[in-house]
Amino acid sequence: MAKVTAIKQVNKQADPAAEVNTLVGRAQLAFNAYSKFSQAQVDAVTSAVTTAARAHAKDLAFLAWKETGRGNAEDKAIKNIYASQYIWNSIKDDKTVGMIEDDKVNGLTKYAEPLGVLAGVTPVTNPTSTVIFKAILALKTRNAIIFGLHPQAQQCGAATVKVLEAAAVKAGAPAGLIQCIQHPSIEASSALMNHQGVALVLATGGPSMVKAAYSTGKPALGVGPGNAPAYIEKTADIDAAVNDILLSKSFDNSMVCASENSIVVDREIYPVVRKAFSERGAYFVPETEIAQLSDAVIDPQRHTVRGPIAGQSAETIAKKAGLSVPKGTKLLIAKLDGIGQNFPLSGEKLCPVLGLYIANDQASAFDLCQALLNYGGLGHTAALHTTDEKVIAAFGESMPACRILVNSPASLGGIGGLFNKLTPSLTLGTGSYGKNSISHNLTDMDLLNIKTVARATRHPNELIGELRDLIHAN
Repeated sequence: MAKVTAIKQVNKQADPAAEVNTLVGRAQLAFNAYSKFSQAQVDAVTSAVTTAARAHAKDLAFLAWKETGRGNAEDKAIKNIYASQYIWNSIKDDKTVGMIEDDKVNGLTKYAEPLGVLAGVTPVTNPTSTVIFKAILALKTRNAIIFGLHPQAQQCGAATVKVLEAAAVKAGAPAGLIQCIQHPSIEASSALMNHQGVALVLATGGPSMVKAAYSTGKPALGVGPGNAPAYIEKTADIDAAVNDILLSKSFDNSMVCASENSIVVDREIYPVVRKAFSERGAYFVPETEIAQLSDAVIDPQRHTVRGPIAGQSAETIAKKAGLSVPKGTKLLIAKLDGIGQNFPLSGEKLCPVLGLYIANDQASAFDLCQALLNYGGLGHTAALHTTDEKVIAAFGESMPACRILVNSPASLGGIGGLFNKLTPSLTLGTGSYGKNSISHNLTDMDLLNIKTVARATRHPNELIGELRDLIHAN
């Protein structure tokens, strides 16, 4: 197996509209041919691409880590494996071609049709795994896809596209099903999303990019930011809860959007919770140093994480903030007294830094979690650690989040399929809460047009007779 190498960005400036026109034209030709493939042919192509992505998971992860300087290569490799093999295992038996359902009892027959050429906008946080995930869904549903890659992850993203496209063609697919813009820019991404030949936009990125996707006047599936709270309730298995949160926050240095950003702890168990975190490599930042940590982590103008901080290790962040922490520190925890712009660390951080809130009772804990979701995380994810089923029911009913995760790591729990039975996905809808069009984990069924043939179940004269009888009865 040949090792994957980075594809260097071409410095020559190109006309964004002209480049996108060429890409869409090529994709349309490929789509026209691929849309005629049988289910068996589609599954063979998608399986081959999955195998190629799985085989190059480590190479692509290293390229992503080297280019972006965020997270760590090993965890990125795990995400690439998840985006390929785990996703494929969850959808491989789905019917996505032709007749997919025949309900003879009710006289309904359903047929699946592809959408066409898709635009895939990808983030710097998960640059290779998102490409793999979206490409596999597109192929399984007989769609073509063109990626607008994040400029800071262009090389690794383009290398991923090259691997997947080559595997698809080798398996018998027409060339041009998987492509990417070679000269990344805001103008090029906008031209792609707004191109009349693009049927749907799959947008993963910052709020402005997602908003732009929804402003194209065509169907768009975008995901909003996360600011997930995790409530450690008094009946929780504290050791398990702390292990889950440390695993979640340290995985790829907390670059999965479902990851916990703050913990809310019942006061009566706080001393035990603090001890458990400290014993496992967490560092509680002294109150006198929280301001300097905030300054290092959060941009005061945008009120979001500073670009160079996202995906860095706890020790690196501490050094940048001028904090002295023990060697091997995995997580920085800062006790906060409020939520909002005056408390910068109360928002999404995308790094191993946690806000900490101490709740006097369950009602105040719920209020804190809801306030955190309202501050940049509406509709995304909320986590709960408890052994009380009544608390689970109340929390699930109260929280404005589409994923309520119980006794599991939020980052790896939110994407589904590992710690629970949520649909495996790397695109997590936040519903109308987060101004998204879906409230579930995106899957192949979201990329199909479903036609329904409805047979008559009664003769019109029967209905007319019933209506006449009703009229006379009144």
